[in-house]
Parts: sequence; structure tokens; C-alpha cells
Amino acid sequence: MLIKFIDCTETYHNDMDKIIGFFSEYFLSLGISTCQLKLSQLQIVKCTQCRCCTQKKGEEPSKCCMNDDMNEAIDKIEKADAYVILADRNNLFSKNKVHEKFSERLVAYYYWPYGQVQSTPRRISLKKSSILINYNTTKYFINHSFYMSKIYMEHTSTSIGAKVLDWQVITPQENLIKSYEERFKEMAEELISSIAKQAS
Repeated sequence: MLIKFIDCTETYHNDMDKIIGFFSEYFLSLGISTCQLKLSQLQIVKCTQCRCCTQKKGEEPSKCCMNDDMNEAIDKIEKADAYVILADRNNLFSKNKVHEKFSERLVAYYYWPYGQVQSTPRRISLKKSSILINYNTTKYFINHSFYMSKIYMEHTSTSIGAKVLDWQVITPQENLIKSYEERFKEMAEELISSIAKQAS
């Protein structure tokens, strides 16, 4: 059993390391392996929208013709049984550029032949599962950045064939883990239960 952290954060946050560390220790204490895919450390270029990767039919994502780290990232994503998807939002009026580029490149998970008006997801049935965590520092309790971040994260999850079980917005706290510990455990248990159901 393998849970992968897909870290879509654009800016380094010590709090995000704490969150990933908490979940990793929790899963490992139950004998569940984890690994992290940190997108900001990968060379992923902007999608050219050539749609070469969308021409081949099938459930598996197609390889991109561009020579960067995206194909390897997809291979690593495919090996996991479930996901913790994390992203940050640091400005009310600008998007997370790291997550935006990655999200666009997930077109490899869609079948979209030339001449067809709309794309079709390769994975209609979401056989895996995910939980979403958005670290938001925009200093407004409720604003459109919360919802836009959620939309991007949900797109990431459904594209790779994972059903979103739960999501949580995190804001900076003096003792972040203590503030969210029970909530994190609740989300972790949801993910573990889902994996167990898939395996049975």
C-alpha cells in the first residue's frame, strides 16, 4: 500500500513540511508506505496544447513529446494507491503557477482526437481516492481564492482517477499541528478506509 503526497506548492512553507511530516508519521505507524512528489523541484514546462498526447485511445495516460520531467512524474503518480494533494495560495489575485502548469499537463489523462469538440476523461470510474489540503495565506477567511484552489485540486484528483474524499483549507497558526491534529487524523482515516475497501 502506497500513499503519495503530490505537493503542488509554489512557495516554500515550513508549515507544509510539518503537515506532510504529520501525515507521513501517522501512515507509517500503521504500516503504510508514503512518498512525496514535489512539483516545484521538477522541470515541468507549460503545455503547448499540441494535443499529441490525447490522440491515443485507452485508460492509461499518454506520454508527452516534450523532454521534461512530466512523464516521469506521471509514472510515479501511477504507482500510488491513494493521494494527499497539497497546494498553496499566497496572493488573492494571482494563481499558483506551479499547480497551474501541472494541471494543464494532465491533459495526458484525456482522450481528445483532432476533430472532436471536447475531451473525454480516460478514467470515467475513479478507482483511487484522495484528500486535499490547501494552505492559504491570503489573510481573508472566505474569498474566491479558496474556491479556485479547490477547483484546481479537484481537477488534479479526478484527472488521475482519484475520487476526492475530503478537503481542508489551512491557514497559518501559531501551533498548526495542534490546531488541526484531530482534523488531519479524521482525513487520514477516511483515506485508509477507502484504500481498504478498494483492496477488498
